[in-house]
Amino acid sequence: MIHPTAIVHKTARIGDNVRIGPHVRIEEDVTIGDGTEIMDGTIIFSNTIIGNNNQIFPYCIIGGVPQDKKYAGEPSLTLIGDNNTIREFTTIHKPVGEKEKTLIGSANYIMAYCHIAHNCIIGSNTILVNNVTLGGYAEVGDFAYLSGFVAIHQFTRIGAYSIVGGGYRVIKDVVPFALAAGEPLTIRGVNSVGLRRNGFSKERREVIKDAFRILFKSNLNTKQAIEKIKEEIPMNNDIRMLIEFIETSKRGIVKKGGKDA
Repeated sequence: MIHPTAIVHKTARIGDNVRIGPHVRIEEDVTIGDGTEIMDGTIIFSNTIIGNNNQIFPYCIIGGVPQDKKYAGEPSLTLIGDNNTIREFTTIHKPVGEKEKTLIGSANYIMAYCHIAHNCIIGSNTILVNNVTLGGYAEVGDFAYLSGFVAIHQFTRIGAYSIVGGGYRVIKDVVPFALAAGEPLTIRGVNSVGLRRNGFSKERREVIKDAFRILFKSNLNTKQAIEKIKEEIPMNNDIRMLIEFIETSKRGIVKKGGKDA
C-alpha cells in the first residue's frame, strides 16, 4: 500500500498494513510498525523508529536534523511509540549526541504545526494543541495537556496530568497535577477537570489539593513545604510523584504568584 510517487529506501523496514501516501520520503534505517499510515508529503529521516497504528498527517518532518550547532552528524535515534496521531506540518527532530534519543510514547495527540526539538521526551496520552513548541531536552509527562501556542524553554519539564493554558511561555518546571496559566506563568491550582476525566477519585483529588495548599498557599519556601507535606499528607503514589518531581528539578518550579523555587 505504497503510493507510486513515494520514495522508500531499500533498507527501510515496513510493517504489515502500512499505508504510505503520495510524495512521502522514507530514508535509510527507518522502521515503520504495523498499521501505521503516513500521509502526503511527509519525510521520515534516517534512524527513526515508528511503532504500530500511528496516523501521521501530511507534510510532517520526523527525525530531521536538530536545530543545534553542536550536532555534527552523529548517529542518534528518533523513537515514536504506538497509536499516536501527529497532525499536519509537525516537526520532530533527532537528538544531539551519539546514541542519544528523542522519545515520544504512545497514544499522544499532537496537533498541527507543533515542534518537538532534539532530545525531548514526551510520555503517553498527552495532548499538544496547535503550535506548541518544545525547546531541546524538554520533557512532558503522561496525560499532560499543553494548550495552543505554549512555548516550553529547553530543559524544562511538564509534570504528568498537568495543564498549561494557551499562549504562555514556560521557563520553569510545572509540577504534576497542576493548572498553570498567566504571564509570568503561575500555578492556579489543581487540574481538577483533567484528574476527574482520568479517573481520579474525589478522595485522591482531595489529597493532592491538600498538598497543593501547603506547597503554593502557605508562606513556606519549597524545602519547608516538602517537609510539611511529608509530615502531614498521607504518602501515596501521587504525593510521592509530586515530591520526587520537585526534588529532582534543576530549573526550579513554577509557583503561586510567579515566584520560583
